Amino acid sequence: MLLVYALLMLVAAFGYARYDTYTMDGDGVSFLDISQFLTDGHAKLAVNGYWNPGYPAVLAAARIVTHPTRWTELAMARYVNVGIFALTIAACFFFTTGLVRVRARSEVGEAGAAVPDWTVHLLGLGMLVFSAGRELPLSAVRADTLLLALLLLAMGLVVRLQVGAGFWAYPVLGLALGCAYLVKSFALLPSLILVAAMLVFGLSRKGKARTTIAGGSVIAGLVFVALAGPYVVGISRQLGHLSSGDSARLNYCFFVDQTPRWHEAYTHDLGHATGTFKHPEQVLAEQPPVFSFAAHPVGTFPLWFDPGWWTVGLTPHFWLKGHIERLMRCTELLTRFLLGRPEIFVLLAVLLSFGAKLPRRRDFWLWLPSIGWGLVMLGIYFPVDLQDRYLTGPFLLVLLPLFVWMTADVRIVERTRVVASALVVLLAGVALMQGTGYLLDVRRHTTEHRGEAGYNAEIYPMARALDAMGLKPGDKVACFGDVACYVDPYWARLAGTQLLAEVQTPDNADPQKVWNAIPDVQREIAPLQTMGLKFIVGKFANSAEKPKGWVQLDRTDFFAYPLEDGK
Repeated sequence: MLLVYALLMLVAAFGYARYDTYTMDGDGVSFLDISQFLTDGHAKLAVNGYWNPGYPAVLAAARIVTHPTRWTELAMARYVNVGIFALTIAACFFFTTGLVRVRARSEVGEAGAAVPDWTVHLLGLGMLVFSAGRELPLSAVRADTLLLALLLLAMGLVVRLQVGAGFWAYPVLGLALGCAYLVKSFALLPSLILVAAMLVFGLSRKGKARTTIAGGSVIAGLVFVALAGPYVVGISRQLGHLSSGDSARLNYCFFVDQTPRWHEAYTHDLGHATGTFKHPEQVLAEQPPVFSFAAHPVGTFPLWFDPGWWTVGLTPHFWLKGHIERLMRCTELLTRFLLGRPEIFVLLAVLLSFGAKLPRRRDFWLWLPSIGWGLVMLGIYFPVDLQDRYLTGPFLLVLLPLFVWMTADVRIVERTRVVASALVVLLAGVALMQGTGYLLDVRRHTTEHRGEAGYNAEIYPMARALDAMGLKPGDKVACFGDVACYVDPYWARLAGTQLLAEVQTPDNADPQKVWNAIPDVQREIAPLQTMGLKFIVGKFANSAEKPKGWVQLDRTDFFAYPLEDGK
């Protein structure tokens, strides 16, 4: 049954990849940029303080095999996500198998367990299906699902070590943790904490166990350093200071110190952060501001591609009020996350009402590694920033062991196990049916380009229209307005161009009103023409009045302003 369910999960995953609605942002564009740098022999350009190369390396491998065009690479990325989801299924099963092995070796054993072994596996898989339809959509070009697979693999190795797995598990653990860091810099701290905790535990043992556990922990740490170390050196050289990644620094500034994001050096509004910028964007004009990114022309949108480079010098500072406000916000976000997943708590409540008992305190050391590691991850995210996609790993690491270690009195254990099995089958079935229903509905309402995964009826035609106007791959353009620059810059990658400058619309103003208010258009665009840019591209509200001098791109709300001197 588990194999059949896993195959149905992959069918649903393929459906999400092919039919789910278009999902793209600057994060996805940056990952695709890095993947192309890797395949084009520009690995140095992939060293980045904000985006780690692990997920783009997987995309690069698929790129080498499939040779996608710029019109089909998004479909390629979505189908790669299906493969990553298959890896996550295997990692989840590996993790739950390890949990039930530990339980079988304990006093509880399978006989006293409230939730049977196969039910534990199905519960984990059902929770993954819910995640694929909610916080970890397979249509998004993001690294979080791959990170989840590696974290589950790592903890699956740890729980196997609890029941005497061979020494091989230690270097493989280091490999999994090292790969997790290469996927996302967040994994560095949880990995170090896990290896350090294993080392301390090993040193507290006696005899052969002490030598094996402590020695194995050192081996795991060395393998981790061998993988993570070269990338840390590369980032540090690029930024000019020791760094394992700049996402923590920037996130602290943005979320705690309340530094407004983008053009911090120009606005001089750093919130409660401080700093003197080493690499500020060049300001070419003032009404409205025009920024050049030619000083670091890497990626489709250089400002988004490498925010760590552009903000070197921005320094976070402890601010108590900001921390309090952020803790309140993260508490709200965590509460919303939990309330949005009632099925697992209903299952828990029903099992308790049918006589199941929470894990016994004397088994604390058996279920602590997984739950403790999940809470460590939550504790790292919680003070600064929480997003639903960050919480799936902690959610699984905490809740699955909780169900594994639930017990029941011998007189009612069979009844409890029947109830648990029936409810988990129901939960897993509902997860698949919800996903299938959603996909059938999306497919029914898709009348054009049904077979093109990720197709967007606005982005693709406007990019082709730019081609028809003479834009060639490698040409440079400027973006205008928040939508064209920040909401979805994928149009630029699709058109094979680079956003080397931005005409800003301050305070989210209407682009058409900003353009109409420019006192001297020629003075505004002259620096862009000098840079050799071909067009300014922006999105205007759908109205009868067309912006003067702008050419509508196909029948979309995107327009291009030709910079004739830039030919």
